[in-house]
Amino acid sequence: MSINYEAVLRDLRKQVGEQAATNDPVRRFAWSTDASYFRIVPEIVVHADTLEQAKRTLAIARTYGAPVTFRAAGTSLSGQAIGEGILLILGHDGFRTLTVSDDASQITLGTAVIGADANAVLKPLNKKIGPDPATLASAKIGGIVSNNASGMCCGTAQNSYQTIASAKLLFADGAELDTGCEASKAAFSQSHPQLLQELIELAQLTINNSTLAARIRKKFSIKNTTGYSLNALVDFSDPFELINHLIVGAEGTLAFVEEVTYNTVDEARFKASAMAVFFNMEDAARAVPPIVGDSVAAAELLDWASIKAVTGKAGMPEWLAQLPEGAAILLIESRANDKSTLDSYTQDVIAKLAHIETERPITFSDDPAVFGQYWAMRSGLFPIIGGERPKGTSVIIEDVAFELEHLAAAANDLTELFHKHNYPEGVIYGHALAGNFHFIITPTFNSQADIERFHAFMQDVAEMVINKYDGSMKAEHGTGRAVAPFVEMEWGSDAYTLMKRIKQIFDPEGLLNPGVILNDDNQIHVKNIKPCPVVDDLVDKCIECGFCEKTCPTSALNMSPRQRIATLREIERLEQSGDKKAASEMRAAAKYDVVDTCAACQLCTIACPVDNSMGNLVRKLRTPYISTTEQKVLDFQAKHFGAVNQVISTGFNALGTVHKITGSAITGAIMKAGRVVSKEVPYWNPDFPKGGKLPTLSAPIPGQETVVYFPACGGRTFGPTPKDPDNRSLPEVVVTLLERSGYNVITPEKTRDLCCGQMWESKGDFKNADAKRKELIEAVAAMTQGGKLPVIIDALSCTYRTLAGDQSLTEKVEIVDMVDFIHDKLLDKLTISRKKPAVALHLGCSARKMKLEPKMEAIIEACSQQTVRPAGIDCCGYAGEKGLYKPEINASALRNIKKLIPVDVSEGYYANRMCEVGLTQHSGISYRHLAYLLEECTR
Repeated sequence: MSINYEAVLRDLRKQVGEQAATNDPVRRFAWSTDASYFRIVPEIVVHADTLEQAKRTLAIARTYGAPVTFRAAGTSLSGQAIGEGILLILGHDGFRTLTVSDDASQITLGTAVIGADANAVLKPLNKKIGPDPATLASAKIGGIVSNNASGMCCGTAQNSYQTIASAKLLFADGAELDTGCEASKAAFSQSHPQLLQELIELAQLTINNSTLAARIRKKFSIKNTTGYSLNALVDFSDPFELINHLIVGAEGTLAFVEEVTYNTVDEARFKASAMAVFFNMEDAARAVPPIVGDSVAAAELLDWASIKAVTGKAGMPEWLAQLPEGAAILLIESRANDKSTLDSYTQDVIAKLAHIETERPITFSDDPAVFGQYWAMRSGLFPIIGGERPKGTSVIIEDVAFELEHLAAAANDLTELFHKHNYPEGVIYGHALAGNFHFIITPTFNSQADIERFHAFMQDVAEMVINKYDGSMKAEHGTGRAVAPFVEMEWGSDAYTLMKRIKQIFDPEGLLNPGVILNDDNQIHVKNIKPCPVVDDLVDKCIECGFCEKTCPTSALNMSPRQRIATLREIERLEQSGDKKAASEMRAAAKYDVVDTCAACQLCTIACPVDNSMGNLVRKLRTPYISTTEQKVLDFQAKHFGAVNQVISTGFNALGTVHKITGSAITGAIMKAGRVVSKEVPYWNPDFPKGGKLPTLSAPIPGQETVVYFPACGGRTFGPTPKDPDNRSLPEVVVTLLERSGYNVITPEKTRDLCCGQMWESKGDFKNADAKRKELIEAVAAMTQGGKLPVIIDALSCTYRTLAGDQSLTEKVEIVDMVDFIHDKLLDKLTISRKKPAVALHLGCSARKMKLEPKMEAIIEACSQQTVRPAGIDCCGYAGEKGLYKPEINASALRNIKKLIPVDVSEGYYANRMCEVGLTQHSGISYRHLAYLLEECTR
């Protein structure tokens, strides 16, 4: 039956909201990827922030017979977070319940909560959630529970299956159930007696089949996420416990998960790690069984190919280069709640491994700086391989599991398969305690021959894992489309029949994520493979993992870097295929989402495991869009910037006067009319600042140190807003503070002429941007007495831009940001009163890129008794002057800030004027430079 998706969309927009559902071709394609090697374009994308929206989406799906795929963060590696039909994505603001029980034994989490955020709340209580996937800083609870995701420490004892207490669920027929609420269970028993009875009978049938029950128990004695959690059928008889545990690892094929309550686990206070280096993989694998027990919390095995991949890379131990060929490493960590127990654990491990010869003595370190380097080696493996793979290749991470006695032999077999199928780059590493190997290959999928080679490789892997060792084809990454063809092969027909029955009980119409886990197509794992065309050096390394999405200020507005890159890759694929018309149409349709609205903040680069820079690419992409007329305007601005800067400052003073006289409505109408004439006229904002002033300098005092101060564009152009309690511009305050601290201050003679060039770079005009930067550096350098005097810049983004370009220009001049100077030079010179009970602090993109968060926090702590840091506000989205012309970016990035700031906090601080203007508008409180705070607290 064909589905009328136009009608589906019409009904969805009526039921869930016009903005919540879209069939826009560009945005549909942008959401067609997760962290796997698959791409499937949905017909409709729905962003749901409430359970009611999810219910209505399912109701419409039932009416039209449309399949629905649920998606959380999309960090899944096996193709389970994409699908045909309706893609229902957890919204950017809903499903974020986070409640800890009084005794911290349980935590209730909405399924859009990021795992690391849950642990951050639990950390002061010495607790954490059990699951610990490597993607914990990005993965959401919905995906973690639906994949039964695990990691280096949780093993099979502390994963979601073992630690789930209850869940709030929405079933395919629209029914709701809270397995932790007696009233909800009683109501469900009345409405769905047949479902509950069928589950009870299925569990009893399984228990009565002693051969099948024994096989299930054996299969789950090691890590296993292949297929459904059949262990529920032998572990529980209560139907609600069966539901609870069958949902774990079901990958959205049985129900929509709204909320999960976990039993928390202890977080050890003391840790120590050792790098045990063996002469070969066999010895390293042989070392694992003896150390299993309380003494070891984690043990990571790295083969020779893994060691070679990281040798010589930044932050890696230098002695790796001296290891003999064929060596293997077992990275061991012990944890305890007291030092004496930790010492006993580490000695126990050393004693248990004394019978195996090692390349170097096994020594444990409890110094985070030392063992941090060890774990950086382990965690750096994937990004190093992913980032250095040949252009145009994919990166695939598979994970398999074996009983411990088979580890060494299985590693050898895997290595042989790499070479047999011409994947010599393949590496093996993994969670040794759980018998879990990850292996990475970087295949090309440019031809049918490439796909057939990969298919043959996976067939051989399945034969080896399943038939030779009776292992798990998927240990912790979920089944997905990657392993769906091998589920019956691994489990056998009886167990597979059970799985099909489970699917039928929960989802008789087969609407929920069809084709995932159970799929009759034995070729599904080599279909819908995403192409990886070469686009640009700035994005070709991207592995589409989605780590960038949680920090991107435009994720909730339209796209994150992952979606932008996916779109650019499709445009390039169309170009290369010869379909230039389609490429041109998609490029034009995607301009707003991909080019115009990227804040270019580069927070994506900080989060990216392979150091991609979407911000730099977007600036580059903007260059072709500069028209001849626009280029003339940019050239004029650069040549006459002093006059332009003065006019802008004067204009904002005039605008403030007009606003006072006429009010917001008339002023807004005037600005709107102006935008019809020129897009350089900003959108009206009642919190617009008045024009800024340059400072008046005091006469120099003999014997005092002298500093060169450059007031950046933002602070000298934009003065206080109507909400600011101080009527002075930033340069006036900075000079007051510096002079109070005993410095003579000098500024460039033609300050208004100078700029770091950021406003041109952000538009893609690199020629003028670099010329203005050079002009600035040369002007201030000439004032430093041959480099003896420091140069202070008062805006983080301007300091960053000035320092980040051609280093030959800055090597003979000391340029520092005002935040650095306040922290390093002024705090100890001044007498500070902690006048403020509580203030807000913004830690924005420039602060993070310059790693200034600790210094900013220290400045606040010197002046205030409490620091409020609104959670999840990583970038204000103002993006230099873009907030004046694309205010929707700033509005989206800061949509939640007002409710995150306590009502008794009336002022906030940062160190970039344009960001502060946007923060002031959307927070409802005054945001200013940290210099204002210190100046007030040192009067």
